[in-house]
Amino acid sequence: MRSVLIVNPKAKRGRALSLARQAQGELLRHGWQCDLLPSESGEHVRHLTHQALQRGVDAVFVCGGDGTIHHAVQALALSPTPLGIIPCGRGNDLVRALGIPLDPTAAARVIAGGRTHAIDLGVVRGEYFCGIVTCGFDSAVADFAYRHRSIPGGWVGYLGAALVLLARYQFRRVQVDGDGVAFDGRVLLVATANCPAYGGGLWIAPTAQLDDGLLHVCIVRETSKWRILRLLPTVFTGAHIHEPEVSLHAVRKVRLQSDEPLPLFADGEPVGATPATVTVVPSALRVFVP
Repeated sequence: MRSVLIVNPKAKRGRALSLARQAQGELLRHGWQCDLLPSESGEHVRHLTHQALQRGVDAVFVCGGDGTIHHAVQALALSPTPLGIIPCGRGNDLVRALGIPLDPTAAARVIAGGRTHAIDLGVVRGEYFCGIVTCGFDSAVADFAYRHRSIPGGWVGYLGAALVLLARYQFRRVQVDGDGVAFDGRVLLVATANCPAYGGGLWIAPTAQLDDGLLHVCIVRETSKWRILRLLPTVFTGAHIHEPEVSLHAVRKVRLQSDEPLPLFADGEPVGATPATVTVVPSALRVFVP
């Protein structure tokens, strides 16, 4: 069986290449022909994935985080070629949702097991995404993390960035229109989720599932910043959805508009600004799972 293993060598503070070689060795032991391909950028990941598909590989493996996966998915979406993931990012929210172990050798054994599952993808402004589209405060945090790659990984870095940015953040008016939801008001954030968590374990949309054919829109309305600080810990368990400032809506399509263009991030990657329509594509990607 022929495959490629695309690795972001900058991931894991430069340790990704070494971890990818560990995974490659495990895959070779299980009969996979596996070429290791270091990437130079997100666009290069897309190019390498396209090339691999043109060569007719049986699978594409990615060693990186949610952003690297995001770029590979642009080529893999709606193709029969499955994606294998060797976790090596700061957040790793997709692999947690899929139950893939964080250890690279163990993740390679999941691939070797041969079981795949079809998951949904979202689409925003022509870009597929696996996880969550952010709008508002969480986009400000995503932008900070995107520009400051040296911040700690996981929820520690996300929470630290949030605390830095919250004091000067200005609430924005956003219109949200979708299946059964019509909202117009000032918000902290609007998160449109295919995956339940972002930021390395913040359960912003705990009802979201990767294979339910739906997107789950979490709206957090304007409130005092002291109140937001009290709400933040509840996002670790998803309990925030029971608070009066928060509402959660299951949709297949949603339109986001604002008085001024607001940046949008998907899987932690910039994807333009509002206005934008976000839709779901059911069973659009096959992924190796335990």
